[in-house]
Amino acid sequence: MGAERRLRGMLMKALALVGLHPWLTCRQCVESVTELLEDELSPRARGRVLAHLERCPDCPRYLHQIEVTIALARAINPGPVSPDARAALLDAFRDRHRSPDEET
Repeated sequence: MGAERRLRGMLMKALALVGLHPWLTCRQCVESVTELLEDELSPRARGRVLAHLERCPDCPRYLHQIEVTIALARAINPGPVSPDARAALLDAFRDRHRSPDEET
C-alpha cells in the first residue's frame, strides 16, 4: 500500500507542476506561506494552500516554523541603539555595498 500511495503522490505532484491538477506541490505551498500569513492570497489561492496543508505531512511543520520565527523576531527588544553605534552600522553597510567604481 505504501508504494501505491507514493505513486499516487508523485502523479498528483506531476499534474500540479504542469497546471493540470488543482492541488499544490510542497514547493508551491512553501512559496505561498508568507502571503498566507500576511493574508495576501486570493480566496481561491488561500483555499488551495489550506487544502494542501490539510493533506501534507511536512508543510504544516514548515508553516509552524515560520510562525515561531515571526513570533520570536517580534519578541526581541534590542533596546535603543546609541547614535555612535547607529553611525558605525550605517558606515559599515555603505562600505560593504559600495561599488568598485565608488571606492577611492
